[in-house]
Amino acid sequence: MTIPAGWYDDGSGRQRWWDGLQWTEHLVEAPTPAPGPADSTASAHPVDAAQSADAAAAAAVASTPSVDATAPNSDAAPFTPPFELPGPGASAAQFAAQPTVYPGYAGSAPPYATAPATAPAKKGLSVLGLVGLIVAVVGIVVSCIPPIAVGGWVMLGLGFVMSIVSLFLRGAKWPGFLGLGASGLGAILAVAVALISFTGSADPSGPVAEESTTPSDAPSAEPTPVDPADVDGAVMKGLIELTVGDCIPLIDYGDKGVYEVPVVPCDQPHTDEVYFVFDVEGPEFPGDKAVDVEAQTRCRAEFETFVGIPYADSVLDFYYYVPTKRSWTLDDDHAIQCIVYSEEDVTGTLAGAAQ
Repeated sequence: MTIPAGWYDDGSGRQRWWDGLQWTEHLVEAPTPAPGPADSTASAHPVDAAQSADAAAAAAVASTPSVDATAPNSDAAPFTPPFELPGPGASAAQFAAQPTVYPGYAGSAPPYATAPATAPAKKGLSVLGLVGLIVAVVGIVVSCIPPIAVGGWVMLGLGFVMSIVSLFLRGAKWPGFLGLGASGLGAILAVAVALISFTGSADPSGPVAEESTTPSDAPSAEPTPVDPADVDGAVMKGLIELTVGDCIPLIDYGDKGVYEVPVVPCDQPHTDEVYFVFDVEGPEFPGDKAVDVEAQTRCRAEFETFVGIPYADSVLDFYYYVPTKRSWTLDDDHAIQCIVYSEEDVTGTLAGAAQ
């Protein structure tokens, strides 16, 4: 802020000229009061007093600096601009004599208030990260208990997700990192426990088939398989031509597809006998799985009726022939043939054998 030029008190009781930038050597001495007699004289002679006042005013005007009044005044006090700090050897009195305000101003503005320095706030604990860590630890424990292992897997997944999310939120990050580590360790342990459980519960002998569903699934019989051409009195029949009561000897089909089988009189040695034939309903082929399910259901249901005892109590077994999509379409083949078989050669029919 610039102080306008003018006469100001320089701190010593005298008026000094301020040119707008600095103090000059121009001074105005304070007027000396006249002695007592002069006062009475002045009161006695008002004209002379007025003339003296005019002369003093003229002297003050004459002392006002002009533009070209640049000569130094050797009698003037040393120049001290506003707020100039004393030198290194200045005394305390000199320091105190320095003006504390700009000329013409009643006082200086108070300094700006500064906020007290505060210590940086410590990061708080991430609640989500802590919850994720706890869930992951509980998930490890639960996943190691086979009956409730699935619940442990779910908890490990939740702990993993919450730990990742907590890393992007405010607060300490260590719970999130610990939660991720616990989730990973839990996943490894859960897989190991699951493998051990499944391996231990598996039957080393493999599943035991109660029923045969195809000719290749038939158990080995003591009779030696023969070639259909070597069977005396055998008549070759296509699968769709088979009827109830047809007896079939044990034949080694190998890896060949079965399209026809030899049929012999039932009073000759044989192992298989057709005991039930039915058609699959519907104009469209229902699919291999649907056909197989229907064959299994219907053939098993008719087994007891033909043999005379429940399937579970019998030493005999059964298999069946089913149509394929190709035979359904090309040959209009909808028939399913249910065949009972014995592991030994039999002579005569198996109907009512009750064995």
